[in-house]
Amino acid sequence: MQQPAPVPALLIELEAFATAVAQLLDSNDIDWQWRPDHAEWSLTEVICHLRDVEYEVHQVRFRDIIAAENVFLPGVTADDWIEQRQYQLQNGPAALNEFLAARRQTVVLLETIEDETLWKRRGQHAFFGPTSLHELLNLAVKHDQAHFDQLVALRHRVSHKT
Repeated sequence: MQQPAPVPALLIELEAFATAVAQLLDSNDIDWQWRPDHAEWSLTEVICHLRDVEYEVHQVRFRDIIAAENVFLPGVTADDWIEQRQYQLQNGPAALNEFLAARRQTVVLLETIEDETLWKRRGQHAFFGPTSLHELLNLAVKHDQAHFDQLVALRHRVSHKT
């Protein structure tokens, strides 16, 4: 993996993402279920994905590596959850609130780390091999960035659909 940004900068980005998503989706005129194409995700599906990844992937990995050195970090194919969990049938605004709560929990968990050596603690990621807590935080931020671009494009298209 490439050298990640410093931890404080990544923590700021983690929190800023949640704020940006909340602002982007703060409107009563959003069609949460609209898909631009049958193969693309709706806003509801993206937000449900972010919520579940936050709770079931990021938080689990962070807690596991904080708790033990060289812990195994299983790989997850979260994109499969879109159909398996029927995200399209869920409530988008409720999922957004749940994601924002989950992200707050994540930020609090990571901000309480006072032992700098914990950021270097490594686990064994199923896909990436040896990975530090710092690198996992960087992966979470990169995941956010990819989905923010998706949300912005989708939000723009929802606003201008005909």
